[in-house]
Amino acid sequence: MTSFRPQLFLFSAGVLLALLGASAQAGLGRPLSEAARDGQPVAQVQRYAAQAASGAAAGAASVQTQTVQTPQGVAITEYANAAGTVFAITWKGPFKPDLQQLLGSYFAPYVQAAKTQTQQLNLSMVKGSDIVVHSAGRMRGFLGVAWVPTLVPAGFDPSRLQP
Repeated sequence: MTSFRPQLFLFSAGVLLALLGASAQAGLGRPLSEAARDGQPVAQVQRYAAQAASGAAAGAASVQTQTVQTPQGVAITEYANAAGTVFAITWKGPFKPDLQQLLGSYFAPYVQAAKTQTQQLNLSMVKGSDIVVHSAGRMRGFLGVAWVPTLVPAGFDPSRLQP
């Protein structure tokens, strides 16, 4: 009977690792339809035409948004272009969100860019070759925005994003 317990432990550990490995590397660059993997949807997908920035070509960018709330109470809004690909994310809440999950494949370039740029105690503004992340926070109050310049639709001004 004692040999059964180690086998059960190893089986349980294997199942746990498999489940953790199946978790989504969510966020930027992935379909908006997978936004629910980041948390519980609190606002349905909204579609609207963003006004073109001054000096930009006339017309409007087709943008879709969806807001989800993480179990820790962080509200995350994901912005998608006409193809449904998430190009920007905003967050606001009592805790920092999991940036590795939200930035997805852009997390490594973000980390590299952050190493080369000066950060302040409560403010971080990182601009990499294909990722921009602005975040601020203090205890129980964190907010930020992130976007991928190459995915932003023409006519959409990411500097207007508000957490």
